Amino acid sequence: MNITYNLNEELNGIELFFSAKPQKEVLSNLKENGFRWSNFKKCWYTKQSEKAFQVVNSLVSGEVKETKEEKNKQNKLHTRKNKQVKTLSLWEAAQWNGMEVNTDQEAKVIAKEIRAHIKKRFPQCKFSVTVPYYGKINFTIKSSPFEKGSVYLNAVKEYCVNLLNAYRHCYSPSDPYTDYAGSYNFYGYVEIDWEYTQTAATEEVEKDMKEFDVKFVEAEEAAEEKRKQEFQAYMEQREAEQREYEKQQAEEKKQVETIYNNVEVKELDETNQYFITGSEFANLNKNETLDQYKEEVQNGDYSLENVKVTKEVHFSSQEALVNFSNMLLNDFDFLANTGGSFTEDNRINSMTDFYNMDELEKQTVQWNLYGVAIYLDGQLQFIVDAQGHSYARYVGLTDNAKVEKTIVFNQVVTDEEKEELTHQADVLEDISTEVICELNIMDTWQNESWKEYKEAMKVKFKESNFSFTKRVIQQLELEELKVSMYKLLQDVDSIQDQFEEADLSTGDKVTLFYISDWGSIVTSRVTLDEVANEKYAQYDNAVKLTFTPEKKRKLHYKHFYSELLVYKGWLNLPDTVLHHVEETNNMKVTRSKYHSCDHRQYDEILNYFDQQGIEPIVNTYKPKF
Repeated sequence: MNITYNLNEELNGIELFFSAKPQKEVLSNLKENGFRWSNFKKCWYTKQSEKAFQVVNSLVSGEVKETKEEKNKQNKLHTRKNKQVKTLSLWEAAQWNGMEVNTDQEAKVIAKEIRAHIKKRFPQCKFSVTVPYYGKINFTIKSSPFEKGSVYLNAVKEYCVNLLNAYRHCYSPSDPYTDYAGSYNFYGYVEIDWEYTQTAATEEVEKDMKEFDVKFVEAEEAAEEKRKQEFQAYMEQREAEQREYEKQQAEEKKQVETIYNNVEVKELDETNQYFITGSEFANLNKNETLDQYKEEVQNGDYSLENVKVTKEVHFSSQEALVNFSNMLLNDFDFLANTGGSFTEDNRINSMTDFYNMDELEKQTVQWNLYGVAIYLDGQLQFIVDAQGHSYARYVGLTDNAKVEKTIVFNQVVTDEEKEELTHQADVLEDISTEVICELNIMDTWQNESWKEYKEAMKVKFKESNFSFTKRVIQQLELEELKVSMYKLLQDVDSIQDQFEEADLSTGDKVTLFYISDWGSIVTSRVTLDEVANEKYAQYDNAVKLTFTPEKKRKLHYKHFYSELLVYKGWLNLPDTVLHHVEETNNMKVTRSKYHSCDHRQYDEILNYFDQQGIEPIVNTYKPKF
């Protein structure tokens, strides 16, 4: 190891230069004697002194010698470094073969590791890997000898993307249904810098690029060959699957022939039809085999249904029945146009009646099924509800069912009530016909002349004291008239029209009832200042009420666009109208009769004030006849 020194007269210093890194003992000796390292001049320096000259003379005179072991160690390090530089070509460096990394580190530590790795991997390129803020890594390619958009630069970028993704860890995956983007240990991506610079390519780099071109072509050819082999294997698999499918089809055809050769179908007329009550229908429908239905029922996932049998299918062999039981989703002509639902509820004369019921009314309707009974040697096996299809769409097990000729339907409306309602329905039909003829709106009463028709019907109802209710509409036979009457029963005038007809003035005291955003009824006793028709948000038909609330001095305003009840004067609504009130031990317990946003709260309010002879001046909930 060569040692030289220089006297810096300008700074009155001594500068020591070493051709290699000194031993630890030498470094310790220098530090103990006041020498410091200059990274700028790459030397050890100190102020001139007698002690400093003694140290320099001892080193220069040859007392510092490298050991053979250290020399060999340094030679090995140089050899290893040279090997690392020469080992990886551009093609080899750009190949990603996976990498085990620690994803539990902070973003700064990860960025440092990426920076060190990528610098050694692609020494001809310049990168920027920074952490601008917590949880974000910016990875940019600043410059390289490769043209922007070239396969070489794209290969480098792809490697960088794979390296960055290797460190990425997902704590919580994204959910497209909730617009949740997921949670990761960091966010970031690799990009080419917008001020990217292409540096001059050395001979070694150009040689690397030529080798890359050759390897790239070889890789493309290998990939193409692999795709051909995979496609060939795919086609062979498809051919094998096709042969297996044809084999299954042939076997299935034999099974179908066995079914038709061993089956007798009996159509049952109305007098011979009967009921199978308590049939167990699995909630998981459209299964291929009967065993799947049995498994669902054994797990308790089923419902009990009553089925009216309109057709019987009798199998004469066990094999035919087994074949049919394993082919439930196949089409069979003896199942065509069978099944479906029906009710003998005298409130329902068409599905329009059911659709216009509220949820509580719908729950009171008893529905039954039409079905096909499957027999083997005269023994009932199971029942099929095809719902109008040609396959066993729904299957009911009959092990615990009963066969009955008739069943009793519990009617909500008695025969006497139904007779009276039917008479009222005939009167309603006559009133409608009379109004249409008087107004001469035969072709337009359902559309262009609907408003005129509606007002005339209201007048007729009042003149004849006709009770216009849902129960009467249910007994109408004309479907066209039934639909229009349900519309009339539910169709309310717009909120703007009703406020105009109410003829309210500034200073009028009114009581407002409406459902709040929390779902409960709000009672507001206010003194009106102004009513203005205007658009609110997406609602074209809305009003803006400006008012002074009870016990307030300043004006308030609120927009209304949906259900609202307005009464003249300041009214009180007792707690018992909408709540159950209990008083025990000097404590008052109040519980709501209804759930949030239940519109039946409006019905309670209307009924309470109707009993007192008080009618709302604005009612956008539903018309009252």
